[in-house]
Amino acid sequence: MIARQYHDNLPQRIRDYLRQKRGISDPVIDLRLLGWNGSRITIPIFNQSGGFAFFKLAKDPEDKSDSPKMLTSPGGHAELYGWERILANPEQIIICEGEFDRLALESRGLAAVTSTGGAGTFRPEWAEAFSEIPNVYVCFDNDAAGQTGEERVARLIPHSKIVRLPEEVGESGDVTDFFVRLGKNGEEFEGLLKAAQGLPGRRSSAQPSSQDYRVVSAMDEEVDTLKSLVDIEELIARYVPLRRTGQNYCVARCPFHKDRNPSFVVYPQTQSFHCFGCSEHGDVISFLMRMERLTFPEALRVLREING
Repeated sequence: MIARQYHDNLPQRIRDYLRQKRGISDPVIDLRLLGWNGSRITIPIFNQSGGFAFFKLAKDPEDKSDSPKMLTSPGGHAELYGWERILANPEQIIICEGEFDRLALESRGLAAVTSTGGAGTFRPEWAEAFSEIPNVYVCFDNDAAGQTGEERVARLIPHSKIVRLPEEVGESGDVTDFFVRLGKNGEEFEGLLKAAQGLPGRRSSAQPSSQDYRVVSAMDEEVDTLKSLVDIEELIARYVPLRRTGQNYCVARCPFHKDRNPSFVVYPQTQSFHCFGCSEHGDVISFLMRMERLTFPEALRVLREING
């Protein structure tokens, strides 16, 4: 199996990075078959049936280029990373944002899953799998995209509760920051779970109805359509001067922080952006939300107007 071959090739320096900078323990590194393909860290993703689906490919920490932090191997799609945890029917599970965050939680004995599609992608059909798990928590990154994503998940899983990371993680801070940068432990994260709250206005004990699924699915369809029709390069160029430096990306000075050197990269092929200075990242919707200080519905309305 290629995943095991890559795991056997994992260099010691990458293992050290995963432990020290990502907070992932050796047993979890080995259990989840984290590996190395010669240029990127490989994270094998398995489907609900336990079959290998594709790899998420994380950037080499020594790679100082402006290449994306995370890529997907051919055949990649939005999948739930951690099906084996759900199928084990745990008493408690955490839905987080990002493969490394999931593994950091697992390293502290906390069952966790994540969508490989990012904060904005959680398929309605996945929600039913959580219906028999008594305690479901949602903990996304401390930014606008994360808040929008976790609220959407909470609407699909009404008995779930939203976990708020402390202010010390900073803007765009995440689970890994909580454990690694702040030096917190699993018990302290359990304290955050105890303080978690349900989404205001939702029925805490009700199961999602077929109408809930239809509404969210219709919204997903519209969002995906709008994001595909509005060219991210053209949109961002309205706000900052872009300079094409390669076939697949453009660079600029980041509009979200004092950027002396161009650290803001736009990837037209994936309709995404990432700043290597302040870590701001996302798609056309999250860019508009941050740039114009809009809510998610307001950003959608702007995209509708742009698209005519």
